[in-house]
Amino acid sequence: MALIDLGDVAGAAAEPVAAPVDVPRLGRVALAMVAVGGLLAQAASAPPAPALVRPLWSAAYQPSDTMALDGRTVYLNRSGPAGPPTVTAYDLATGKARWSTPSGAEVTDYGVLPAGDVLLVPTGGGTTALDAATGERLWRSAGEAVPSVVRGDALVAGADQSGLTTELRLVGLRDGRERWRRAIAPAEQWITLAEGGLPTAIVAVTRTGDATVYGYADGAVRAHARIPWNGVYSAALFAADPYVVVVRTASAQSVGTVYRTSDLRPLWRTRELIGYVTGCGALICTADVRGVAGRDAATGREVWRRDDLNYVWNLGGDRLLLSAAANLASATTVLVDAATGRTIGRPVGGQQAFSAGVAGSLLLLRESRTPPGRTVVSRLDLATGRQTPLGTVERIADQDCRGTPGYLLCPRGDTLTVTAVS
Repeated sequence: MALIDLGDVAGAAAEPVAAPVDVPRLGRVALAMVAVGGLLAQAASAPPAPALVRPLWSAAYQPSDTMALDGRTVYLNRSGPAGPPTVTAYDLATGKARWSTPSGAEVTDYGVLPAGDVLLVPTGGGTTALDAATGERLWRSAGEAVPSVVRGDALVAGADQSGLTTELRLVGLRDGRERWRRAIAPAEQWITLAEGGLPTAIVAVTRTGDATVYGYADGAVRAHARIPWNGVYSAALFAADPYVVVVRTASAQSVGTVYRTSDLRPLWRTRELIGYVTGCGALICTADVRGVAGRDAATGREVWRRDDLNYVWNLGGDRLLLSAAANLASATTVLVDAATGRTIGRPVGGQQAFSAGVAGSLLLLRESRTPPGRTVVSRLDLATGRQTPLGTVERIADQDCRGTPGYLLCPRGDTLTVTAVS
């Protein structure tokens, strides 16, 4: 509504003065008012834009339950006192139960594992493979199974009563048919290594440091060597494809050694008191109390260093998250180019990130100030670092959420809530 100047109301009794009437101007004003009224009417009748963040459905969820996601489905493993251990598949968009299958035994802590059109259910001492669409049992085998969806197979490791791995088998992912089997020296740890996204080798190490490299496709021995392993507080194998890393910890000091897979020749050793080693795109990252460094994988030469940050998460696609603390919600976190260590965009301090955005993005959660008592959901573009607020959800206290593109799943007490994120 326009504000009209009435002038000095104290002189209202004065003789009125006639003024010429501008008929064309009045016509234009009337047309303008009609046009504005039409626009307001259209806006009032148009359907509201869909909310970018909106609650969908919820389900019962106990602390002992586990969940897994594959894009369209959430698989809940329930092993509480209410009944036998059961895996149930729910449609993410509607919450409708697609199928429910008894797992036969209590599922291990890390829960079920989606692998393409197969769902692997690890139970005490064995693995059951289910059809992901129907829940039908496909096969069951003793041992821990690690799938390769690209190859359509799974590596199954059998263990003795002491927990040492004594046998490796490669089986078909859907039919469980054995492709090769090999007995190995009792191994304390083993890992698979990949090149170009395909698993190519298996490295197993005994308690005495006897390390052997096996071909993934045929189980044949490719290399064997004795490496420094025991005599320390702990030792661990890490894959930094296509290299293998051994981290040995004694007292407060940890040392990482990078080995070439083809002959287990040591290439370089870290000099700092490392916290851990991880692949960083084409580089290898080392992280400790003094900072994070990106190093040439073959030589260990330092390519970049960030002394202001101490923890690193490899997001893939040549992108990293670096933070000053292990808990992203309690410290400044930055998106970084893996090749240069350069920060992309502005810091995302005080937020927790989840790989639940659309392709090339992450979702960020932070406490809302206005309105209080809620959690803000934002999208982080991994190419540009741009952060876009999408909306708010009911306050997430422990931030123990999981995500998949288009959805955010958060346990709250004895309930799992599913939220759509556009």
